[in-house]
Amino acid sequence: MSYTINLPDGSVLTTILDGTINNTASSLTLVGRNYSGYGEIIAEDLVDLLVNFAFSVAPSNPNTGQLWYDTGAKILKVYTASSTWKNVGSVTSQATAPSSTIAGDLWWDSVDKQLYVYDGTTPYAEAGWILVGPGYSVVDGKSTAIRETINNGSADVPVTSLYLDGVRTAIISASNFTPATPITGFGNIRAGHNISSVYPIYGVAENANNLGGQQAANYFRNNINNNGTGTLTILNNGGITLGNHQAVSMTTLSNSLAITNNINGGNISFRATTASVVTQYLSINAVSGAVEVLADPTTVLGVATKQYVDNRFINANLWGISTAVTAPAGTSNTMIATTEFVASGLSGLFPYKIYQANSHFWINDSGTGSANLVIDGSTIMTATSSGVYLENGATANVVTATRGASGDASVASTGYVRTAGQWWGNAAHRSAKIVSTAEPDPGVNDIGSADGDIWFQIES
Repeated sequence: MSYTINLPDGSVLTTILDGTINNTASSLTLVGRNYSGYGEIIAEDLVDLLVNFAFSVAPSNPNTGQLWYDTGAKILKVYTASSTWKNVGSVTSQATAPSSTIAGDLWWDSVDKQLYVYDGTTPYAEAGWILVGPGYSVVDGKSTAIRETINNGSADVPVTSLYLDGVRTAIISASNFTPATPITGFGNIRAGHNISSVYPIYGVAENANNLGGQQAANYFRNNINNNGTGTLTILNNGGITLGNHQAVSMTTLSNSLAITNNINGGNISFRATTASVVTQYLSINAVSGAVEVLADPTTVLGVATKQYVDNRFINANLWGISTAVTAPAGTSNTMIATTEFVASGLSGLFPYKIYQANSHFWINDSGTGSANLVIDGSTIMTATSSGVYLENGATANVVTATRGASGDASVASTGYVRTAGQWWGNAAHRSAKIVSTAEPDPGVNDIGSADGDIWFQIES
């Protein structure tokens, strides 16, 4: 008949058939009915239970709640339902620290009434015991912050008291009250942090609400060097006075700023640090009244002194000082002429150009020489070695080719010359010679015929 093995909660662990053993359901070897040699097996199981499976390796097939003494770590462990072995703590109560211990062991100091835990230092060291609490020994008295109540005559008021070796040094309260039973060092308790009059505070306070009835933020020390991150505003015209002898003052006069050296003959200097060197760049000479700069200007907005300007003009070295405005073409006044005005011919100061406003006459002798006439900005005539040319639609005033015109005051065109060459006689009666193959026909093969004309017929 088989055995059914149940756990303490009534659930079935396993079933063992007759004549068999089971060593997988637990860390023990379970024996079935009529199994040969069962005595040795049962004896070994009892020994395992006796020593809590003492070994450096955890027992196999553990069951929840099973104990195992880990001989490597020297710790008693219990198997949990989460499939892990959890240390079983050890607490020793005695006057001195235990010397045979492992990490996690607890020791209750029976004299000082304090709990310690060992940090696992190997080899063992007494310093390995870390205080858990309380932070003071009962031998010395309370040294901690404790919540307690103080009766005000009608109710218990909750407070936090600070103790040092059993003496109350401070009380933190959320309300104002007077203790019904007087407390040494404390009279009336105020909401906040109350310090015992027997034990005042020494050191540096980061912030104080008031000093002499004024907020601490209203004070600036007058006997030390001060630094501030805010804006300093002085709401009076007296301004600021500097120096051991009140040498310099900054004041306002009629809404203007006045910087004054109050020492007779004392100069004023404006300095800046350049390349880690403090340099005076501007000064006011109190004797001569001169405002002086360090050097001649090198930038567009640099300050030019009288000496600098005088040297520039006296030495006629105006080039590079500034850019002057170029005068309009043909300007004739006392303005300073720029190089652009002269070189571009706007002034008319060319050996090869005569200029007046927008009209000029100029001669070009580079390459092919020419003479050019420009009227109101347009070139109307160009003369070269090849002749005279009218340009841009310009025309010549020429004499009309008629028999009665003298042409004395007009330019004769080639047409006029060719035609006039055929005329002779006096001014009133001019004859013409006509050379043609056909009889002259006025308006067809000649320019007109008149009495006295001669026709030379040529063969066709």
